[in-house]
Amino acid sequence: MNALLDVKGLQVHFRTPNGVAKVINGVDFAVHRGEAHGLVGESGSGKSVTARSVLGILPESSIAHMAGTISYDGRDLLTLNEDQLRTDIRGKQIAMVFQDPMTALNPVMRIGQQLTLPIRRHQDLTKREARARALDLLTQVGIPDPGRRLDSYPHELSGGQRQRVMIAIALACDPQLLICDEPTTALDVTVQAQILDLFDQLREERGLAILLVSHDLDLIAERCDTVSVMYAGEVVERGEARELFVQRRHPYTRLLEEARPRLTNAPHSRLVTITGSVPNLVNRPEGCAFQPRCPRALDQCATVRPTLVTSHGSTAVACHNPWPSHDEDVRSPELTTQEATA
Repeated sequence: MNALLDVKGLQVHFRTPNGVAKVINGVDFAVHRGEAHGLVGESGSGKSVTARSVLGILPESSIAHMAGTISYDGRDLLTLNEDQLRTDIRGKQIAMVFQDPMTALNPVMRIGQQLTLPIRRHQDLTKREARARALDLLTQVGIPDPGRRLDSYPHELSGGQRQRVMIAIALACDPQLLICDEPTTALDVTVQAQILDLFDQLREERGLAILLVSHDLDLIAERCDTVSVMYAGEVVERGEARELFVQRRHPYTRLLEEARPRLTNAPHSRLVTITGSVPNLVNRPEGCAFQPRCPRALDQCATVRPTLVTSHGSTAVACHNPWPSHDEDVRSPELTTQEATA
């Protein structure tokens, strides 16, 4: 089955005072209709830049190089100009829910104005019809007393209500793909669950495809069908969510999982951390970007960049010495550098 969104070999390099930073370095993933695909990784891994590249909303003045293909329904978005993206794609075919609704919403415009703007831009509706559509959208996303909220300003709404307004704006023109960039970060857990339940409902009712960006492994594992784990602008592991988080073959995926806080942790105990830091993207390592932090690194990891290889089930991993799957020997056939020198 053809993917609705198919990203291949995406590269995004930014100009910086210290040189050109290779922020995205050959990313591949696909999202099918009605599917939720997760992009997960620690801060600075390139998740948001990847998501924003799809809509072409990166600062053009800072881009030094951009290559690859972003195919949406068979159309390469990287070949479209700004007018084509604004008229044919943004809001109409692909919409985005941003991380912080308080900064994404215009503080001096009423909610009704912000909702009706995309409706009137992309649909042939009168002002009255657009307002009726806006009222219906607020009702769909669970805003109480939607008629009154249309005339409210963003600061008069709670954080959860503002996020629901952002979702309503994103859904205004019935897009086929919804990009959600950390949509629940600033919300309490109860409101988070309500927002995520709303996404699941929209997928079921509309066949909506969702690209969900998050650093929350639990959220991705629970709500996504497939997942791409990103590190330093590269996909290091990809596959079906349930299988990937059970196997966790890439050392980075496993360390991310182990670093999660758990209720079973002893009181006042230290959380597990990943030693080291993300590499300098201006001077990327020659081999595996995770090699300086990896407990299973081999000599070749410092000089040879690994590629994604499907070695078990649906999961593809970019690693010279991955953890064995549950169906393989408990011990990897190759010794790690640490084991060899012990």
